[in-house]
Amino acid sequence: GGGGLGRRGGGGGWVVGVRLVKTDHIFMKRDFVTQDEIMTFLAAQAVTLGISSDQAAVYRKLLTREEESTTGMMDGFAIPHAKDHSIEEANVIIVQLNSKIDWKSLDGEGTDFIIALFIPDSEAGTTHLKLLSQVARLLMHKEVTNCLKQAQSPDEIAEILNGKLAEN
Repeated sequence: GGGGLGRRGGGGGWVVGVRLVKTDHIFMKRDFVTQDEIMTFLAAQAVTLGISSDQAAVYRKLLTREEESTTGMMDGFAIPHAKDHSIEEANVIIVQLNSKIDWKSLDGEGTDFIIALFIPDSEAGTTHLKLLSQVARLLMHKEVTNCLKQAQSPDEIAEILNGKLAEN
């Protein structure tokens, strides 16, 4: 179903944001124990889901980004991202873990909710920053992070994020 997310005019809202998060891109209750395992999984899924054609390149970009500075936010969330020419269009993959792992997060706590962003090289500048800042901003709101943590299904997670991103 299309859902009632009409596009509102005014203030650079972007159309893609309406269904950015897809339910089949959400993986819940996973048992990864290291950041590297997750990066490997993300890169593999990026190819499986048709987001990218080059698993190795995406994996490298994810790691390179972490080396610059951690993408571990507060409250158990991390937003790793890869920007590569093998990526067709902006996409998100979400991995929710059964137990917290070390992601060198800003608050020193473990991470168990990963929102990975995949950005085409062509729109590296604008879309990249816009998407990143939107997601990062959402994660500053307790009611959003609480809802995400309580969500029991991919549908719920997609609904929360798509709804919030459409509001921005």
